[in-house]
Amino acid sequence: MSGEKMFSVYGRMTALPGRRDELMALLRDGFRAGGEDCGLLAYSINAVVDDPDTLWLTQLWTDKAAHDAMTRSEAVAAVSRRVPPLLARQPEGLYGHAVHVGGQDSGS
Repeated sequence: MSGEKMFSVYGRMTALPGRRDELMALLRDGFRAGGEDCGLLAYSINAVVDDPDTLWLTQLWTDKAAHDAMTRSEAVAAVSRRVPPLLARQPEGLYGHAVHVGGQDSGS
């Protein structure tokens, strides 16, 4: 599948010691707050095996406009305001455009 118009987000968040699971639960709440038809095609929250405080996030959106609309919504903003007190440092991230999206059942 070509994803030339799809928008992608990759990020790393480092929780305060012992707060990773709380941060992970809050991030899940944030993704769910956008609703079913918000343009978010897929997301993953990845716990780092050898770093108990770090999470990597991956998001795939229909386009940048869908991402911007959801992240600016009040429901998502309310959850987002609860994230900074759980962080040990400023989040890091990159934005891009997916050029290929596949899976086991897609023949890709």
